[in-house]
Amino acid sequence: MKYNYPEMARNMVSLLEKEVTSILGTTQAQKVTGKGAGGETKYIDRVAEDAVITYLKESDIDCQLVTEESGIVGEGDTTIILDPLDGTTNALSGIPFYSVSLAFWGERRYGFVKNLHTADMYEAFQDGDPLKNGKKIQPNCTESIASAYIGEGFQKVMPLIDAWRCFGSLALELSYVAEGRLKALVDLREKARIVDIAGAQVIAEACGIKVTDEKGNPPFADGFFDENRNFKGEKIICALPELHEKILNALQE
Repeated sequence: MKYNYPEMARNMVSLLEKEVTSILGTTQAQKVTGKGAGGETKYIDRVAEDAVITYLKESDIDCQLVTEESGIVGEGDTTIILDPLDGTTNALSGIPFYSVSLAFWGERRYGFVKNLHTADMYEAFQDGDPLKNGKKIQPNCTESIASAYIGEGFQKVMPLIDAWRCFGSLALELSYVAEGRLKALVDLREKARIVDIAGAQVIAEACGIKVTDEKGNPPFADGFFDENRNFKGEKIICALPELHEKILNALQE
C-alpha cells in the first residue's frame, strides 16, 4: 500500500506535540519509567512514543516502527524510524532545543524533523527538494561554525573550524547543517544511533551533505542493534564533500 508520508508525519507529530506539551515542565515528565532499547526511559519519552503508536494502530497502518524506547514494533513493507523526543534533557531543563525525528523507508525514503519549540519543520524525499517550512534550503553556511560531540581524535579536527558548539539534539543539528546554519556535525563519542539521525540524514543528503561514519562508510551498515538488542552507537561525520574529506583525512592522520 502507498502512504502519504508527509501527511502521516504531520498527523503523528500533531498528536505527539499535544501529549508532550501537556506534561512539559511537570515533575511527572521527568520520572524514569524503565529502560528501553535506547537506554533509560523518562515518562515524557514514553508519552511521546505512545502517541505515535496509537496513531498507527488507529489508522490501521501496516508498518515496522523502529523507535527509541520500544525497539521494533509491528511489521510491514514500510519502516518508520522514530525518535519521539530528540533532546529530552534540553526539554526537561527548559532549554529550547529539542525535536521529533521521523524517517520513512518504503518505496521512497522521506525524512521529517520538527523543532518542537520554534515549530520549524524540515523535510525531504531522498530524490526531492529539501524544505524548511515549505521553502527550499541549501547548505551555504558562510560562518566557520560547526557542532561537535567530543571523542577520540577531536583534537585533529578542531583546527578545521573556528567555533565549535554542542546543542543536544542530533536531528536538529544535522538539519542545521542541511539548512546552512552549521558547516558540519561531528560526533566522535560512538553514541549516535539510527533513531537520532535517520530523519535528518534523508534531508541532509538531499542537500548534498555527506553523512558517514568516521571511516567514510554509510552509518549503521551492520544493523541498528547490538547483541543485547540495544541500539548501536556510532561515530558520525556530516558535511559538504570537500569539508567532509578534510575531516576524514584529519582523523586518519
